Amino acid sequence: MSTGGRVRLAVLDDNPFLRTPEGTVHPAAATFHRFAEAVVRAGPFGQARYLIPVRQLRSGEPAPGLGPVDQTVLRIEATTPYAGAADYLRRAPSLTRANWPVLRRAIARSDLIWIKTPASNALLAAIAARVAGARRFAYVAGSSREVVSSQNRRGLERMAATGAAGLYDAVTTVLTRTGPAVHLDAELFTSVVERRDLDATPAEPPARQGRPWRVVWAGRMAGEKGLPELVEAVELLARERPVELLLIGDGPARALVDEEVARRGLDGRVRFLGYLGDRTRYFQALREGDLFVLPSAAEGVPKVVVEAMAAGVPVVARSVGRTADVLGRGERGVLVQEPGARPLAQAMARLLADEGERRALRRAALAWAAGRTAEAQARRLVAWMTAAFPELPWPDESRSGEEGAQNARPASSSR
Repeated sequence: MSTGGRVRLAVLDDNPFLRTPEGTVHPAAATFHRFAEAVVRAGPFGQARYLIPVRQLRSGEPAPGLGPVDQTVLRIEATTPYAGAADYLRRAPSLTRANWPVLRRAIARSDLIWIKTPASNALLAAIAARVAGARRFAYVAGSSREVVSSQNRRGLERMAATGAAGLYDAVTTVLTRTGPAVHLDAELFTSVVERRDLDATPAEPPARQGRPWRVVWAGRMAGEKGLPELVEAVELLARERPVELLLIGDGPARALVDEEVARRGLDGRVRFLGYLGDRTRYFQALREGDLFVLPSAAEGVPKVVVEAMAAGVPVVARSVGRTADVLGRGERGVLVQEPGARPLAQAMARLLADEGERRALRRAALAWAAGRTAEAQARRLVAWMTAAFPELPWPDESRSGEEGAQNARPASSSR
């Protein structure tokens, strides 16, 4: 058990990370580590153990675009890297042999294990927690099958991906049925918006000053993100008004996006910024937009939408996952129910034509985002942990905050 009034926390994250020659560790695409850092700072955890797959940056490989893990807050316990779910399943025996000692040692030295799911090492971590007698909970970020079903896969590739996704979701189900779990919703979710991001957003939207209308998207370029449809929607929009598209991020679907941009003759209207690891630059780029558009076919709770809201950019998004809840069922953004590029373009055109609606949505979104910063969400999750695991030695000040415990009940109270 922990000593000195601290709860020893370990966090399992499935996102891939890169270690530079200087020793800094950076995510390849995701920013969950920033929220994990906020949670550790908000609770009585000291330095938490961070169980993540890490590989060394190769010679000549571009430097990571996203900011590093703060290793004073998260102590990295590196597991063996792999190239996606299919690779993990192919190499499961050797990866299990390599990762089990790492997970077992780290978890044996911890009181509470935060398992972000779906995750390749989730079941192994749960077994290690049971062996060590440590408490654990699942942090359910979404469904692997929903993501795969939204991707443009065919034949055997689709069958293999669907099978792998089914296994990942089955592990999530086992964890939520055998222990406490947080199912993310519009009240308790992974936020990486900081108070300073909101403070830097102007009270009024900047004037366009004759430039083209600007549509912004940000995230990981993957098959389920709907980027070809977004490019087509911008082409449709460009037939009626001057418009340009700003893309922030990168990923495996980048080549497909390039092809779509060239095929539709939009080379001069689309700018690729790549990943922006510096928070100030990232939010500045978001604020350049007149609209933020999320055309994804699958999402859990899209934190990038919260970032756009905090940047004061009106949002148009497909109504998938928890997106409708984040946007207040249309009170804080425009929801598109139908698939395809044309409904997306129509929603964008309608909002661009209505300055009053853009301003109203902006005000409502900013007010809502102000209560869902990383700091606020971290406090909610710590309060939930305190209520879900009262047997741990929480300081009295942690026990006094019940906000968050009301927003995310354990799926199961069994240990």
